[in-house]
Amino acid sequence: MKHLFSFVYKVDVSLHVISGLVLGVMLLVTLSDVIMRIFWRPIFGSIEIVCFSGAVAIGLALPYSSWKKAHVFVDMLINELPQRWQINLQVATKSIGLLLFLCVGINFILYSLDLMQSGEVSKALELPFYPITFGLALSCFMVCLTLLCDVLKLTKGGNDE
Repeated sequence: MKHLFSFVYKVDVSLHVISGLVLGVMLLVTLSDVIMRIFWRPIFGSIEIVCFSGAVAIGLALPYSSWKKAHVFVDMLINELPQRWQINLQVATKSIGLLLFLCVGINFILYSLDLMQSGEVSKALELPFYPITFGLALSCFMVCLTLLCDVLKLTKGGNDE
């Protein structure tokens, strides 16, 4: 089980690093575009690059954010419940989240295959959409594995920290 946790953590961190690098690319493209507009030479397709980069940056940051529990968690009422109930409620919500991200990931795969088959590309740079949606599917599946690790930690030890 430690091998699974280690694998998921390493992949989550790797996706998080890629997400940070893509965020840096967004910053550089935006900054360069603004500077180049002063000289009446904007970067062609900069909006598409920033939009694609935003989807990648946000999508690839999800698994590590789930691992670190960096999301919003309202626990005012949950803290009043007995420990066993708290664990059961966490297992239930993480399982529902796992199923939700599994469905989203599967739909991203189906959508990617449809985009690949239709050959749909962006308007200005004619970049294909399907690599982005495949990447988002990968991210969703990594969130599933991260939530599975949380469920396993909760059911084995009673604490997912």
